[in-house]
Amino acid sequence: MDNRPVQILQPPQQDISQKQRIPGIQEDRSHELQSLDPPVQSHEQRTPTIEDQTSRLPFRRLLSAYLCLAAIYFISTLDINSVATALPAISRSLDAGNSITWTGTSYLMGQTAFQALYGRLSDIFGRKPVLLLSVGFLVLGDILCGFSQTVTWLYVCRALSGIGGGGISSLVQITVSDLVSLKDRGKYQGMLSGAIGLGASTGPFIAAAMLRANSREGWRWIFWIPPILATGCMAVMWICLPLKPVSGSWREKLGKIDWLGLAAAIACVVFLLIPLNSGGSIWPWRSALVVSMLVVGGFFFILFAIIEKRFAKIPIIPLRLFGQVPTAVIYLQSALYNSVWQVDMYFLPIYFQDVRGYSPLQSAALILPLLLLQSVAGVISGPVMTKLARYAPVLYCGMALWTLGAGLKLLFSRTTSTAVYVIVLIIEGAGIGFVLQPALVALQALSKPEDRAVATSTRNLMRMLGSVVGMALSTAIQSTVMKAALPVDLPASIREQVDSGSWERGQPDTVGWDSQILDAKMKGVRAVFIMLVPLVGLCFLGCFFIPNRELPGDPKRSENGEASLRQNSTHNP
Repeated sequence: MDNRPVQILQPPQQDISQKQRIPGIQEDRSHELQSLDPPVQSHEQRTPTIEDQTSRLPFRRLLSAYLCLAAIYFISTLDINSVATALPAISRSLDAGNSITWTGTSYLMGQTAFQALYGRLSDIFGRKPVLLLSVGFLVLGDILCGFSQTVTWLYVCRALSGIGGGGISSLVQITVSDLVSLKDRGKYQGMLSGAIGLGASTGPFIAAAMLRANSREGWRWIFWIPPILATGCMAVMWICLPLKPVSGSWREKLGKIDWLGLAAAIACVVFLLIPLNSGGSIWPWRSALVVSMLVVGGFFFILFAIIEKRFAKIPIIPLRLFGQVPTAVIYLQSALYNSVWQVDMYFLPIYFQDVRGYSPLQSAALILPLLLLQSVAGVISGPVMTKLARYAPVLYCGMALWTLGAGLKLLFSRTTSTAVYVIVLIIEGAGIGFVLQPALVALQALSKPEDRAVATSTRNLMRMLGSVVGMALSTAIQSTVMKAALPVDLPASIREQVDSGSWERGQPDTVGWDSQILDAKMKGVRAVFIMLVPLVGLCFLGCFFIPNRELPGDPKRSENGEASLRQNSTHNP
């Protein structure tokens, strides 16, 4: 079967102009219809049906639903950032050694492997059930992680948490797009940046507090706190989130899932992520295992593309999403700028702690300007987009600031003052905040309504893949440059300590070499910062290929007022 566009199932309606409204959708989406794709095929052609799940709520109920979504997004982000801070303590408790990095790798594998599937699952089964299932995976995975007695058990359970975390990130964004019009979407999506920033900034401090209270077993509570919060959030979501049932029996819904594509996608992600995360650290890049896994992963990638193009009834990732320049550019930008963000979050603490000698708590405090400005700018970006009814000005401004901030990080050295850190990270944080949610709004504005869910989940998949590739490249560059910069006459025992990461300044046997080792570490980190500048610069140039379209509002709000909106909401349970 060919990869034809799926069709929205349309309820009975009055005869109105297509220019004014897309049949079957209660909000004005004439602007979204102006995408560059060919028109949706007719119902008589018996293409698979995707039902519209748009819901319009009274303001109070909309606010309750939105706060639930923001809260679960905060919990998911808190989970990621607090666990990262506790990795050394977990390693000591479970005797994990260098393999403790698999805590993050296993989470990323679970998050990425199922990322693309969530959009299509929510089309088939409905947004609310799939979102609650995702939260359930996160809760179960974290509880089991807290009871881990072996590292293998920890890694398996962390992958389960990753499956839930990936679903939360996609389903929250998709559900918000169902609840508000394109014009208001930026405002609500932008405020999600506040939840993300709050989770990212508070996570390390909560982890530090737990470890200070119990240095040996406090890390277990770092896993148990998110499930406690998420369980309460699930109960509130069950009540507050609207449920627009999707027609069809369970047998019919299961039959719509692209099982072959799902299997190929999971195999592709697993065989690519393992060598990309472990190459150069656990196994040499040129080892037969790494090369063979990359080849197998590439094979499954090609197989997945063939399945989606030729055989899938409802593709997990319709290849037509990449068929137009504006949307293809946004997907590429998503991979590039998320790799930059992920590398920043990894190497800034390394710079502050390993090169400058700050404590983990001081390092977290120094990164706060970036995270706080990211949150503030993200919240501001929404009302600005709503006021302008356009996304491009905010997106262009954000990319310019981000590029400037990435370039200014080249000023960082072994003697940089705190004031320089604050100014540079404020600029970069503001740029990040003005990019993340406006880019999502731009993608949804340029996509067809029936592709809204899969376009969002595909964007998140590209972000995850960008993170993996970015981390693999940056760690390889940092290690290569640092090793080349070490003194040639450095004793082999000290060189081995530096390579393994066990070296600490001030040791009696390395005192005479400390300054030269720190210079080498600085050169390695600086090489990574240099790598990031052209990546963000490419994202900035890509903005000129994205059209600046107007964001339409909800006609029911503007024409009939709040009373009409309340009447409409009675049809949405």
